[in-house]
Amino acid sequence: MIDARLTIRSGTATRQVSLPDYLGADAEESAHQAEYEWIKGLRRLEVDGDTFRDRFTARGDSLWWFTELYLHKRQAVLDIHRAITAATALLDRESPAEVISCTGSPLVRHVVRQVAMGRRVRTPAAVSPAAWWRRLLALDARARTLTLSALATPERWRTADPGSDQARVAAFVHRAFWRPGIATGSAESYIGAILSELEARGGDVRYIGVGPARNFRAHRRLGSTRDTRALVPVERFAPVRALRESQDVWRKRYRYFRAMTRSAALRDAARIQGIDCWDILREEFAGVAWLQWPWSVRAMDEAAAALAACRPSAVVTYAEAGGWGRALILEARRRGIPSAGLQHGFIYRHWLNYRHEPDELQATRTPPFPYPTRTLLFDDYAARHLAEAGRLPASSLCVTGSPRLDALAADMFALSAEAIDEVRTRLHVTAGERLVLVTTKEKEARGVLRNFVEAAAGIPGVAVAIKPHPAETSAAYDAYLDDAKRITVVPPDAPLAPLLAAADAVVTVNSTVALDAARLDVPALVIGLPNNLSPFVDLGTLAGAADAASLETGLRRILYDERFREHLAARRRVVFGEPVKAHERRAGQRSAEAVLELIQPSREG
Repeated sequence: MIDARLTIRSGTATRQVSLPDYLGADAEESAHQAEYEWIKGLRRLEVDGDTFRDRFTARGDSLWWFTELYLHKRQAVLDIHRAITAATALLDRESPAEVISCTGSPLVRHVVRQVAMGRRVRTPAAVSPAAWWRRLLALDARARTLTLSALATPERWRTADPGSDQARVAAFVHRAFWRPGIATGSAESYIGAILSELEARGGDVRYIGVGPARNFRAHRRLGSTRDTRALVPVERFAPVRALRESQDVWRKRYRYFRAMTRSAALRDAARIQGIDCWDILREEFAGVAWLQWPWSVRAMDEAAAALAACRPSAVVTYAEAGGWGRALILEARRRGIPSAGLQHGFIYRHWLNYRHEPDELQATRTPPFPYPTRTLLFDDYAARHLAEAGRLPASSLCVTGSPRLDALAADMFALSAEAIDEVRTRLHVTAGERLVLVTTKEKEARGVLRNFVEAAAGIPGVAVAIKPHPAETSAAYDAYLDDAKRITVVPPDAPLAPLLAAADAVVTVNSTVALDAARLDVPALVIGLPNNLSPFVDLGTLAGAADAASLETGLRRILYDERFREHLAARRRVVFGEPVKAHERRAGQRSAEAVLELIQPSREG
C-alpha cells in the first residue's frame, strides 16, 4: 500500500497531505492493469540468452508460473504504479516548492523522491544504498530460517508409514481449514460437501493436508492434523531425501539471483514510467530466487512423493491456481493423472492467478501453463472469465454450482417467520424498520465505512448489523460504534443464513456474500467502488455507490424505492437465472459426478 503522509511547502506555508488522496478510482484501475502487463511482460525478457520463462526450470517445467504469483502477491509492482501516479497528481495539483518530509515505506519514499526530482522539486534524502542492502540481508536471513524450518518439521521425520495403498481419489486440502474431531471429508470447511459426495459414491478418498495448521490472519488454530486419522500431512510422504530437486534449487539460489540482476532486459524493465525502480525490484527478484522458488519446488517434491505413494486415479484440490495448486497440477500432469480444481470462492477480476496470455497456454522449450483437467465452477460468469481472461479451453470448464450456496439456501428457507422475527428482535430492529446487513473486511472498507455509518444514521428507521469477516474480531468495528446506536456487531462466527433472511439489503465492499445474496433474491449495495464487484454493478445486478455523496441516495433507493428494487431483481434473473430454491441442493452431487467422470475405466481396477 502507499499509505504515506507528506509535508510540503508552497511559498511560506507548509502543510501535511496524504498521498493516497491523490490516487483516484480510475487511476487505481489503471495501476492494476499496468501491474498485470508489467509482470506478464517479464516472461519474454532475455536472461542469459533465453527467455525468462525458459531460463529457470525444475524437472523441465518453468518456474515462471511461481514467479508471477510472488510478484503479484507482494504488490510491489502495483504500489510502484500507484505511487508514481499519486505523486505526479500531487505535484500537478499542489505545485509545491519543496517536499519537506515523506513518511511511508522505502518504496514510496524512493518513488516520491524520483518523481519530485524529475520536476526539480526539492525532496528529502534518498533511501541509502546501505539501507537497501540491509533489506537484502534480512531477506536472506528469512529465507534461511524458513528453509531450515521446513526441513526440520517433525512430520517429515516421523517413522510411521503414512500409508501407500492405492487411492481412487487423492484430495489435497489446506489443513488450517480442516475441522478437528471429524474423520470424513465433511471436516473440510470449503469443499466438505463435495468430498462427502465423493465418499458416498466412491468410498475411497485419501486426504492429504498442505500448508500450516494455523490461519495466521485470524491468529487462531482452525484445525489440527492430530485430531483425526483422515488427514495426513503431506510432509509425512516426503522425508528430506525426497526433496532433492528443491535442495538443488536452494543451492543455486544465488546463481539464479545473479542471472536476473545481470540481465540488461530486466534492468531496462525496472525503469517504469521514467522512474528508476531497480533497488525495489532487485529485492523482489531476490525474493523470487531465495524464497519463492525453493518453496515452490519443495511443494512439487512433496506432491510428487504423495502421488507416488497413493497412486490415485484422480486428484482433487481447490486454490488450484495458487502456488501449492500449481505445484500439484504440474506433478499430476507429469504422471498423467487427471485433476479437478474446485472453485471455492469468487474469482476476482484482478487476480493474476486466473489470467493468462495466449502464449502461456502453448509450449515453448517448456510445457504450457499447468491448468487442471477440469475446473468445476459456480456459474456461467466464472466460466466466461476463465475462458476469456484465463484462455482455458472450454472443454476443461464445467459449471456444477456452489454447494456452499445450496447449503446457505437450505438453511435460510428452513427458517420460520417466527425465527426471522426473533433474529430481528435480537438485532434491535422494531416493526416497520429496515435492516441492512454489512459483510466486509474492516481493512478493505476502512476508507468508506465511516461515511456509510453516517449515511445510515441520517435515514430514520434504518438499523445496521455488521458481520465481521471470519479472519477478524468484532473489536475491529468498535471505532464505528461510538456515535451510532443503531449498529449491532454480531460475532464473526454467527450463522449467515438467519442474518440474510432477516435483512432487507446487504452492503459490502468486496464480500462474495453480496453474490450469494443476489442468488437468494436479497438486493445488495456495493460501496467503495471500483473494486472486485464492479463488474456486477456494471451489469446492473448489484447497486453501487462510488463516493460519500452517493451513499445515502444509494441506501434510500435500495431500501425504499420498489421500482429500483424490482429493476435489480430483473437484472439478477438475466445474469444469474432464477433465484436459488432450497430443493435445488445438487451442486455437491454434480461436482462429485464431474470428478468421477475423469477416472477412466482402465484405471479403476
